[in-house]
Amino acid sequence: MLVLLLTIACEEEAKDAIVDETVLDWTNLDLSKDFETGSKYVLGVDPDQLNSGIEKAKNLDDFYAIAIVYKGRLIVEEYNYGDRSSRYSVWSVTKSIVSALFGQLIDESILDDEFVQMRSFYPFITDSLKKTITVRNLLTMSSGLPDNTSYPREDNSINFILEKKLLYDPGTYWNYTSAGTHILSDILTKVTGQKAKDFAELNLFSKLSISSYIWEEDKEGVSNGGYGLQLRLVDMAKIGQLYLQNGKSDDDPIISPTWVLKSAEMSIPFNSERSSGYGYLWWMRMIDGEKMYYAAGYGGQYIMIVPSRALVVAITSSSSNAGDYGSDLNRIFYNDIIGSFSSLDTQ
Repeated sequence: MLVLLLTIACEEEAKDAIVDETVLDWTNLDLSKDFETGSKYVLGVDPDQLNSGIEKAKNLDDFYAIAIVYKGRLIVEEYNYGDRSSRYSVWSVTKSIVSALFGQLIDESILDDEFVQMRSFYPFITDSLKKTITVRNLLTMSSGLPDNTSYPREDNSINFILEKKLLYDPGTYWNYTSAGTHILSDILTKVTGQKAKDFAELNLFSKLSISSYIWEEDKEGVSNGGYGLQLRLVDMAKIGQLYLQNGKSDDDPIISPTWVLKSAEMSIPFNSERSSGYGYLWWMRMIDGEKMYYAAGYGGQYIMIVPSRALVVAITSSSSNAGDYGSDLNRIFYNDIIGSFSSLDTQ
């Protein structure tokens, strides 16, 4: 019995020991390759708190899967529903991908900048205010265009969206609108001659070795800019890691650092404390002076980036959005999961 107890004690001690891993340059990984796997038992991680948080999340009825990349290594990949090959409807995470594509349009001088007005793309617009809506207004959801998520089922989705009366003068307020980001997808097609799906395949997804995805279209064949993507969990994490790396992969600038910075800048604060807000189709929060930003989709789909902790988290969920699932998941994420990683400046 004594030998057995000593064996168990030694096993527990070994389990809790800090693993000495080779340090990766997590600011410049080659994202065309799979992530290296890593241990939760490393400097900067409270593995007991992390394991507890993951178990709490997995016990939620609508929770599907979670991947965590810490300092460039995939240390968590767990599934309640599906597996690594599964594609998940990420809904409005699609918007943040559209933002990345517009960064590439501007980086490559296909588009002059984000201040180009709608009149350049839709000369048939007669409303003097609508003509002045800029790409930036669409990226920050301050265009005034109302939302109506039925647009993919309309015979002409773009006319259906553009004929609606503005809610306010462009640039004066904020309203969530998937319809507005679908206009961005159409603008991309106008300036490139390619669907957003095809442009993304050539300029973004192929460079990250993302090949298993679906991007739905409206009746005219325009990639659904509001909520049309299905992605694998690990590919969601790759997109987050690309942003953590300021848009580069093995020194290849896929998205310029200038665009990453603009995307993650709080262009639209939601309160006077600036504790939460909106960037270029990315959400953000400030907690005790620490910034995190994220792509978010209906029902609990997330790509979360916490630069001060070298942390990327991808989460997928059921789309039922039932009961208190959203608030329960957020509480677990912020308190238990993010809280289990220390800031880099304290290590």
